[in-house]
Amino acid sequence: MGYIVYAAILAGGKGKRFWPLSRAERPKQFIDISGSGTMLSVTFDRVSSLIDPSKIFVLTVESQVDLVHQQLPLIPEANIFPEPAGRNTAPSLAVAAAMALAAGDDEPLLCCPSDHIINDASSFERVVRQAAVIASKQDILITFGIRPVYPSTGYGYIESGSPLDGGNGDIYSVSRFHEKPEIEKARDYINRSGYYWNSGIFMWRPSVFLDAWKRFVPEGTEPLERISEAIGSNRFIDTVGHQYPLMPAVSVDYGILEKADNVAVIPADLGWNDVGSWDALYDILPADEDGNRSPGKVESIDSTGNLFFHPGGTIAAIGVKDLIIVVDGDTVMVCGKGESQRVRSLVEKMEKEGKKEIL
Repeated sequence: MGYIVYAAILAGGKGKRFWPLSRAERPKQFIDISGSGTMLSVTFDRVSSLIDPSKIFVLTVESQVDLVHQQLPLIPEANIFPEPAGRNTAPSLAVAAAMALAAGDDEPLLCCPSDHIINDASSFERVVRQAAVIASKQDILITFGIRPVYPSTGYGYIESGSPLDGGNGDIYSVSRFHEKPEIEKARDYINRSGYYWNSGIFMWRPSVFLDAWKRFVPEGTEPLERISEAIGSNRFIDTVGHQYPLMPAVSVDYGILEKADNVAVIPADLGWNDVGSWDALYDILPADEDGNRSPGKVESIDSTGNLFFHPGGTIAAIGVKDLIIVVDGDTVMVCGKGESQRVRSLVEKMEKEGKKEIL
């Protein structure tokens, strides 16, 4: 297929919404949720079918470096960036851009999360190749917008503007980013053309992103310059340890993309799901005749519309409806469908109470 770009895989999240399966020492991206492999390994397989592993960077946290090594043995050690402190997505992508620029000739950089599902690999390949061609020629920051299939209140939206030259009508300027909406606003978006889910997948040349970083996050310029100067040297890890925590903690959307005037969107149908909650997992698993969904064994009577998650065992249910039941070791989590976004709040409550033994 040829190696067309660099890639940065974001793999430093905590996955609190997938507790109890996702734990502090084994976050969401390192576990098999869908039955097809860990989310990180599936993401790597998809990306490495297009890009040589020597040109793939993985951005994670210090405590997860060994897990990355175990799951992605083909990634060179120098390509794993261990964040010494969580600073959100903009600083990590700025370091990835600096690493890619130091390694190559300002070739386009694909940036993608490690914990999303993409079922249509051929469409993914097509839009990545399309974006790489455009990004190599134009000084733009490209986002991948997913055509919405229902009025989701769990995703941010991208509002497109006019078509851009050189994209054959398949790439548009971004008019505006919209935060996660209330249901009425989401229904309005889906009934209008030019609105897309924000997938969190991006493409740009490293120099273009770094120019935006200097412009919109000036307080992060000096720490990034120190880190960039140390890339490839034996000073790199120490420099990162001192300089990275000085970076402002800001998301790439809020810190850069919502402020820049050179952002574009490529609409895409990828069979995409960010699997951001147990409710999202219910949406992608196959259902039985009663609307129950499970990757494991289920014995049920008069039970409908449930998610049962216990891949290594059996869940038995009688007369229950619209529940999410998750079993992991000696821990069971039960919540109503539509409530799984609040699992994060439960985890944060237990963190404050010091219940580390179950986190």
